[in-house]
Amino acid sequence: MGNCLTADVKSTKSQVGEFHSVDSVVRTEMEAKEIAIGALGYCSWIVLHLQCRKLKNADLFSKSDALGFLYEWRDESWVEAGRTEMIANSLEPIFTRTFKVLYHFERLQKYRILMVDVDKGQDPQKLHPDDCNFLGACEFALGEVVTAPGKKFVRNLVNRRGENLDSKAVLLAEEASDSKEVYRIRLSASRLRNVERFGKSDPFIQFSRCQEDGEWLPVYKTRVIKNNLNPVWEEFAVRATQLNNGDVMRPLRIRVFDYEPTGSHRLLGQCEVSTEHLMGLASQHGACLSLQPPGPGKPSGDYGMLQVLSFSVETSATFLDYLAGGTEIGFVVAVDFTASNGNPNTPSSKHYYSDGMTEYERAITGVGHILEYYDQDKVFPMFGFGGQYQRSPTNHCFPMGTLPDSTCIGVTGLLQAYRQALSTWKLSGPTLFAPVIRKASQLASETIASKPPKYTVLLILTDGAIMDMDDTIGAIITASVLPLSILIVGIGSDDFGDMNKLDGDKSRLSSGNRTAVRDIVQFVEFYKYQGDGIRLAQEVLRELPGQLLEYMKINRIQCPPPLNTLPTMAIPTGSPGRTGAAIAREGRPEGAIPASIAAN
Repeated sequence: MGNCLTADVKSTKSQVGEFHSVDSVVRTEMEAKEIAIGALGYCSWIVLHLQCRKLKNADLFSKSDALGFLYEWRDESWVEAGRTEMIANSLEPIFTRTFKVLYHFERLQKYRILMVDVDKGQDPQKLHPDDCNFLGACEFALGEVVTAPGKKFVRNLVNRRGENLDSKAVLLAEEASDSKEVYRIRLSASRLRNVERFGKSDPFIQFSRCQEDGEWLPVYKTRVIKNNLNPVWEEFAVRATQLNNGDVMRPLRIRVFDYEPTGSHRLLGQCEVSTEHLMGLASQHGACLSLQPPGPGKPSGDYGMLQVLSFSVETSATFLDYLAGGTEIGFVVAVDFTASNGNPNTPSSKHYYSDGMTEYERAITGVGHILEYYDQDKVFPMFGFGGQYQRSPTNHCFPMGTLPDSTCIGVTGLLQAYRQALSTWKLSGPTLFAPVIRKASQLASETIASKPPKYTVLLILTDGAIMDMDDTIGAIITASVLPLSILIVGIGSDDFGDMNKLDGDKSRLSSGNRTAVRDIVQFVEFYKYQGDGIRLAQEVLRELPGQLLEYMKINRIQCPPPLNTLPTMAIPTGSPGRTGAAIAREGRPEGAIPASIAAN
């Protein structure tokens, strides 16, 4: 079925564990479902081109016959995501067979390049790397590649002991062309059935696309139109990767529902088409489709008509385009030091860390390890609120990092500043958000004229009810015109009902005669993710690419041209792209090179 995603996994065993192989263009069912949640509208297919420099010569009378493997860290094991062709007799191979991977901003995607020398008689597409001479390997995060100037990323290969070689792997990333396509669609319906006892149906449309296994995956929903059997929906925009994964022939199911507040929406009718068919209907000046019965066993009859009023395709600058032009994302952290957290010296406190990392630290680590790839200098301001120093009054925005800017270096610096502040600041109160939001707004406003652009993310970690709701709403509305997003994470299991008022997913935040220009707040309760910072990051960061693009569009900030200078090789502390020396120091961590592969 065209380019439908499918599971096509083969397993091969090495002496130290299992490596699973999967074709670079064929993805698993699990990944297919991941595309349809979270940041679905901002996922992009990335094509990676591999070349190497100064490979080790493993042959006696000629040069190495090089072959490259790409592995992805998935489900606690390395999974083969593709392999190149073999290039004979070359220490500077430039491979033509590419790797295709799906980029998720909100996930830390770890990969490994493994280079081997193929012996005469071996089939490059069937051999196991354990059966070859080892030439070197390296690890990296996909975030490092897409933020490298010009999307050209260079890393030293390491030997089996984790020591740097003179050899280098060069990756050039290219966003697939269909990732840039946006469909603008306008639909209407007529003669819908009325299933309401009082009033009329409240219709909305849900699009689903067909998967390789025949299942239908929901990918987009329109707005609800109240009390109308002949609705006309506003034009909406949806990316090609979201609607059909770039395959205009892929079957789509369009279902019209009657909205119910309980979530038990009633199906009014449905039809199956392809994107190509929708385009054709639009070119016929609004041709119609008959809606079919809402399910098996339903009587035939008139269930209404669906009309395609318009369908156009445009190319739009993507999140990755802005990154390629040097756009940075700054990271600011604010930590709750109010007394409701409990005495940090007692095990019941949310700030108690004798038994390991606190939820505050796990949240900082989970979110920080994603965002640190998108800031070149990795200097992050950090503030506390609701704390008291000695006998001074409570401070609602005090510096936790190094003065004068309260900055920390990387995630490690944030964690060090957090623990240091717990030993010098007393927990107090009340819980006020407005001061730290205004501080972040000040920092963001200082970057408005930056070229390339810079966008700021404020992470607020809090354990309880907010005490300055009106003032906070006002501060958020003011901040909505700035290059700023606000992530609020609820620590613990207290009542966070008021926090949901700040998240403008359903309607933009307003107060009096003022309304936010755009939604800049995302609120998540950490306990729902069992203290897992990685899962938290996936949820809390999923709207960020869209918020950044919306800011750029509203303010008509053009996408900068791609940077073409060679990248620096700065590696975030604790990142998967570690140096060879770091790998050697750590013994054999999850990212070290298996001895059986490096045996030669």
